[in-house]
Amino acid sequence: MTPSESSNSESATRCVLRWLAAALAAVSLAGCIYDVPVTAGATRDIDARLVGDWASADGKENVRIRELNGTTYLVLLNGDPFRVYHSDHAGVSFVTAQDLDGPAQKFAYLKYALSADGQKLTVYAVNAETIPKTLKTSGEVRRLLRQNLANPKLFVEDPLELVKRK
Repeated sequence: MTPSESSNSESATRCVLRWLAAALAAVSLAGCIYDVPVTAGATRDIDARLVGDWASADGKENVRIRELNGTTYLVLLNGDPFRVYHSDHAGVSFVTAQDLDGPAQKFAYLKYALSADGQKLTVYAVNAETIPKTLKTSGEVRRLLRQNLANPKLFVEDPLELVKRK
């Protein structure tokens, strides 16, 4: 891995942490901030298995996921609030995370995997080098996501891994 790739990988990891609600306030967020959501609203109800308190193995990242309503989560990442909802598209369980603290209330696009026992949550952020942050409509976002589903660079290299605390 070159220093530039390593730097991009570290920046992408910070993006995931900040924008969990996808997403999970690191130093550089420019690569993961989008003006529009994947979908305008939730595509399905919340997954109750996600509700709870989560933390990274080193304890540096603490995530509280609560049900806001039947289709939306309130996610607190180290105290920073995000509105998160399912934006399933093209057979993939994407979520849209909206920053509730920032003045522009921008979005991040994520997917997640939950272990069979429900105790490990892995969050993958969409890579802004593959899906550019300049897109202006949700339709454009969905078109590019669908076109890049087989692209190994659709998501950042370093996902955020969390374990359930309660």
